[in-house]
Amino acid sequence: MPPMLFTDLGLCPALLNAVASNGFTTPTAVQRAAIPPAIAGQDILAKAQTGSGKTFAFALPLLQTLAQAGTTKTRSPRALVLVPTRELAVQVGEALHLLSKTMPESIKVSVVFGGVSINPQMMALRGGTDIVVATTGRLLDLIDRNALTLSSVRMLVLDEADRMLDLGFSEELQRILALLPAKRQNLFFSATYPAGVEALANTILQNPARVDVLQDAIGQPDITQRAIAVDAARRTQLLRHLIATEAWSRVLVFVATKHAAEIVADKLRRVHIDAEPFHGELSQGKRTQVLHDFKASRIRVVVATDMAARGLDIT
Repeated sequence: MPPMLFTDLGLCPALLNAVASNGFTTPTAVQRAAIPPAIAGQDILAKAQTGSGKTFAFALPLLQTLAQAGTTKTRSPRALVLVPTRELAVQVGEALHLLSKTMPESIKVSVVFGGVSINPQMMALRGGTDIVVATTGRLLDLIDRNALTLSSVRMLVLDEADRMLDLGFSEELQRILALLPAKRQNLFFSATYPAGVEALANTILQNPARVDVLQDAIGQPDITQRAIAVDAARRTQLLRHLIATEAWSRVLVFVATKHAAEIVADKLRRVHIDAEPFHGELSQGKRTQVLHDFKASRIRVVVATDMAARGLDIT
């Protein structure tokens, strides 16, 4: 049986041109399962891990629906994408910008998140927008300042819903849901479904199409896993030894706390290993620069808290 192609999913010619021009021909499992019912207007309940292609799975139907309905660029967007972290907001925004370039009618995508000045974001929203990609706190700040409203939202995407709840955004999320029109399409993506996420999904979804690709053959990563028992006082020494003997060119190290991220990165720099911490107390400019330098191999080691554990696209 020949593999399914993007041309089999019911996408409009402009979006087919967008995926083809960016080198995509064969949709992933989550894209095959989610795009057709999403285009048909059905709610989606998807269990999909990082690397499964879920961003395109909601971005393509979202853009197609907007194109068919016509864009408005008012103070109330037609589509809202909620994400748990600033970095993920930027990545989703970049994907939407990439795919919307070939659309016959201009679609404005606004990306808003905290940790930076709110004024430029307010100015950017003055001319209206079609899609808002947001972290919850900054979205509520903008609503409180009358920079935008949610009265016209027809499509809601929750991306990495479990992380949103893990990071303590449940109350903010409930405030946002209360501001949305009751009649809307909901696309819900989460890597895991603990009780809180299940309860949230049951609250907002209406007869959803269920997509579960965690066990699908999306290609098992070529990873060797090891567990090494070591005295706590010698952990960083062992890390230095492994970096040297294994000749690792880029290393992502996870630690439990922001303080530990700073301490471990500092210890590595003392022995001339280019390392930087990555955690929530850094300025947005610093976080962006660390990821940019890591992707460009200017930094060898990033020592991170679990805020870096989901959604980051680092080849």
